[in-house]
Amino acid sequence: MVGHPGASEAFSGLAPPGSAERWSQLQRLRRESVPLQPWIEALARGTLPAAADLLAALWARMDRPAVERLLGGAAGAEPAPWLEAGRLELPALAAQPSVGQAWLEPLLQRQAAAPHASGAARAWLQLLGHFRDPRAAARLRRAIAEGASMPQADDALASLLPLLGQQRDPQDGALLLPLALAPGPLARRRAALEGLALGLSCWPPGPLVAGLETLTTDLDPHLASTAVDLLARLPQARRSLRRLLNEPLDPAVRARLRRRLLPTPLVLLVHGREGGAIPAELQHLAADLAQRRQAPVLLQALTAAPPEPDAAFWRAARRAAGLSLVPLLLLPGGHVRRDLPALAAAWRTRAAAEGPIALRRLPFLGAWPRLQRALAQELARQRGLAAAEGPAYWLHHPLEGPLARRFLAHLAAVTRCPGVATPYGSPLAPGQPFASGPCLLLPLTLAANRLSESLGRQARPPLRVLPPLLENPALREVLLQALTALP
Repeated sequence: MVGHPGASEAFSGLAPPGSAERWSQLQRLRRESVPLQPWIEALARGTLPAAADLLAALWARMDRPAVERLLGGAAGAEPAPWLEAGRLELPALAAQPSVGQAWLEPLLQRQAAAPHASGAARAWLQLLGHFRDPRAAARLRRAIAEGASMPQADDALASLLPLLGQQRDPQDGALLLPLALAPGPLARRRAALEGLALGLSCWPPGPLVAGLETLTTDLDPHLASTAVDLLARLPQARRSLRRLLNEPLDPAVRARLRRRLLPTPLVLLVHGREGGAIPAELQHLAADLAQRRQAPVLLQALTAAPPEPDAAFWRAARRAAGLSLVPLLLLPGGHVRRDLPALAAAWRTRAAAEGPIALRRLPFLGAWPRLQRALAQELARQRGLAAAEGPAYWLHHPLEGPLARRFLAHLAAVTRCPGVATPYGSPLAPGQPFASGPCLLLPLTLAANRLSESLGRQARPPLRVLPPLLENPALREVLLQALTALP
């Protein structure tokens, strides 16, 4: 160890808790300005106590051999300091691939080695549950099923339920929902509801909505209020919330329900055209939507500077305690992957400056199942109008990456029509499957753009080109209804 700057720190020990010197030591460890190996060896041998703040400082720096060395040595004898450190570090780190590669397998082994159903096994499982993995989910499921019949295990069981929800496996909604609904220890019921909240979009919607509506009348105001909040996050939320107006609710819960029924202002994010121009179809959509919702609606074009909301916009946002950013983008291209998170962060900052206003960012429009089903129905209807005209294709701009490929394959399966990457300037270039012969073409765009305009100039019978989606009355109405129903 001689010659390593800072190596002696592993053997001289840490300064007392709360001291400036200890804080400085831990910061040097986090910043990787101190060699790691001497600390690992001292912890593994037990010459340095496994304090939670020290383990937290080391967490992101360790590779798998270092983790295995610690968990297999003196530092891994007791899970308590690891559990305390993990609560601090894992919410931010567990999704990082390098952290998962270092920790997942050693934790699986360490948890399996603990006596079955012991406090140590449950504690290691709490750490393991932060990582989304089928093996972790299976162990959580088994421990919860066993603990549900053991009243003395209530505290431990309550700590596992949110972690199961975090695994986001659709089958687990059927385990969490009954635990939230059934009479029993309040901590357990609240933890089950927290698990439902963490995986909210994954659970089968029918049982979920029915269960949450039942919980809104619960005698525990916390459970009832949380159920109202979760219902407000679901698609078609306003329909469920309006039904609750006729229920015998706690006064505080009813007040919360009325706040949730106030529609949030919307910011509709659209691509826009060169120079920031927004097509008339989108402007008319925003105007109709504002009238239906009785709430402000702004359009923001990716090709222009963000709009400046007026005082009425912010008053409505404060009344509703929220603001919704709705990306009217049909494909998971660069705008969805890169621009959207930055724009959401900018709106979140603007909203925070105006008051207690929560920003809700919706998925991009093309991912909405309701729109996908409507596209499939319209394509089937159009093909039925002229069955002899050949195959149908929907056309999109070229995309790259595995996410885009998965999405395009999914949309092709839903619509039962293939999508074709199409250059905007020359959509009928030789080599395209529809370059000759009769077929039906749908440019995947809300409003007129270069692709739809190029097709309009170049396509001739027997090709039949459908208009952009907002020029189709049925599809426009589907979109308007979906946007109107947003909280």
